[in-house]
Amino acid sequence: MPGSLSYEPKWDGYRCVAFHDDTGVTLWSRQGKELTGYFPELAAALASEVPPRCVVDGEAVIWAGGRLDFSALQQRLGAGPKTVPGLVRQTLASYVGFDVLSVAGHDARALPLGQRRALLEELARGWAPPLSLSPVTTDPDEAARWFEDLPQTGIDGLVIKGNDQPYTPDARSSVPCPG
Repeated sequence: MPGSLSYEPKWDGYRCVAFHDDTGVTLWSRQGKELTGYFPELAAALASEVPPRCVVDGEAVIWAGGRLDFSALQQRLGAGPKTVPGLVRQTLASYVGFDVLSVAGHDARALPLGQRRALLEELARGWAPPLSLSPVTTDPDEAARWFEDLPQTGIDGLVIKGNDQPYTPDARSSVPCPG
């Protein structure tokens, strides 16, 4: 069925789930490591732009010279608390949102991807750097063009998801980009 699949870039960054509760935003890795102290600029931007009681799934990335710079990201995660502020001044991180898990305290994980994406687009309406919404398409031809064009930016490949699927952590199909 046309449109039953969504294609989006596979970002070369750190998976980062943002929880906005009454005390602020906390960033967590897929492995359960708190990342907030490593990305204070992202926590501040998300606290400003994402309403409380929302949870957004995304990727922390660093751009340098029009490409994703994974080594700069690793440097950030290897830094101590005294070093992070200097690294933030040197190289700002960006947050690319690609899913929403909770809105206004309501669990959205059982909703189909298409509905969650619509909720995320509504949440992200006013986002500006360092926050962005991951591009997505249901057009296989456009996805094929991305597959050819995106490797020069450091994008790893494409993630393919079923639009009718609920949220399942770590369950995704990806196709690596050539070269």
